[in-house]
Amino acid sequence: MIRAAPLLLFLAGACAPVAHDPALPPLAQDQVEPGPALLEHALLTFFAGPGAAADPPTVCVDLSPGGLPAEAEKALMARFPRLAPRSRCEQPPGWIDRLTGERAVLLQAYGLECADTVICTGWTNAPGSPATRWIMRWHDGRWTFAGDHRLIAQ
Repeated sequence: MIRAAPLLLFLAGACAPVAHDPALPPLAQDQVEPGPALLEHALLTFFAGPGAAADPPTVCVDLSPGGLPAEAEKALMARFPRLAPRSRCEQPPGWIDRLTGERAVLLQAYGLECADTVICTGWTNAPGSPATRWIMRWHDGRWTFAGDHRLIAQ
């Protein structure tokens, strides 16, 4: 039985939901599209913290204003298997998955502004975390992120 314990732990870990596929190149390597890069960064942070548990199983993202282009949404869903299309999340009294009826969460990026091609700022809002203002800088072929965590007065 003692020899079987490591195997059981390995198998239990293999059945856990995958939060991120590291085999795909980061969206932060695309200088032209900082919005998807900001969402990818926010999703990495979310799935490493409050989103690490598979409850709720459905996570959607939103980029405003303008919305997330379909290609960028597909690229994010390829990297994050628990991510669902934005159209699946609706908000009756709280966020739910339109297909399953289960609870869902919405991670938002908004207020993205670029002073030029190398400096942008934007906000993210994720369940369980305060809104965060990000300063994005293009450096060494990728976007880098410096967070400014602010509590917004209600």
